[in-house]
Amino acid sequence: MIDFTGLLDYAYEQRLYDSDYHGLEHWHQVEFNGMLLASKTGADITVVRLFALFHDCRRMDDAYDAEHGPRAVEFIDRCIAEKRLELDAERLEKLRKACSLHTKERQTGDITIDTCFDADRLDLGRVGIYPMEEKMATDAGKKIAHKLAQAEVSVFKQREWIRNFRF
Repeated sequence: MIDFTGLLDYAYEQRLYDSDYHGLEHWHQVEFNGMLLASKTGADITVVRLFALFHDCRRMDDAYDAEHGPRAVEFIDRCIAEKRLELDAERLEKLRKACSLHTKERQTGDITIDTCFDADRLDLGRVGIYPMEEKMATDAGKKIAHKLAQAEVSVFKQREWIRNFRF
């Protein structure tokens, strides 16, 4: 059994930067988005939840930080070595890939990794960017982005809108 709360606390304590845009509120929204998407995509919920927790925990700043994904992978490996996280090889590989590639690839063809990507992209409103349907990796992500654009929801209200979205 994974102690998500303990891991969240540890990742938050060990973060490299106290971010307004990539911090705890964002991690929680990515988890919510991922759970919503996984209900349609069939993605591995454990990997999706861990991605939300780890993907931005090693950012150095809020600007373009090309290496924050690979640093997150190093942190995941540290958590494994410290026995804070136990994960089978398949899930660990998906988590590593999702974290290392989430800002570099649009789609991988693996539904769990692609769900992680879309969970993060659906929270772009926090930085004033509309999530674009054509940049989503899953059909479920595309559907949400499309409906979000149709509804013309203010970028500042997107989190609330997504939290009330029903497929």
